[in-house]
Amino acid sequence: MRHPNLRSIAGALGIVALMMTPVGSLAQDEPEIAGPEDWHAYSFSAEQITGDIILAPGTIEMGKSGILTITGVEGYTPNLFSFTGATSLDLPEGKVFCEKDVEKGFMIIDRSQPDFLVIDVFGGDVPPEAGKSVDQQAGFCGSFTYNKS
Repeated sequence: MRHPNLRSIAGALGIVALMMTPVGSLAQDEPEIAGPEDWHAYSFSAEQITGDIILAPGTIEMGKSGILTITGVEGYTPNLFSFTGATSLDLPEGKVFCEKDVEKGFMIIDRSQPDFLVIDVFGGDVPPEAGKSVDQQAGFCGSFTYNKS
């Protein structure tokens, strides 16, 4: 008695599974912000630099300091955004959002914990590398933590 080729069966099942997978789950869509959402500065860095923020589709408003424009980075990670407008922010006591003269960069917006928001900021034209800790990334500027209460 001849046994079916296991590789042929597995291949056929893989093709069927692939055909049944929704197209949207194959490609990383651009991350989205449902917003607007009010967030209160929680970490020392958030209190000292950004203050409370409003996270909205396409922007982060930092009170009277100004607005950053943000755009989801498609296909990279579900929570990576690029930002522009950092040098136009009027932050307290001459502080800067990233480093001096850094106008644009990337941020990872992490909402994985209920009622908490963490934003890791990286200056420059190169997005952070997957699998590397944030403080080991080129252009790492800092982390800001916020809460809902």
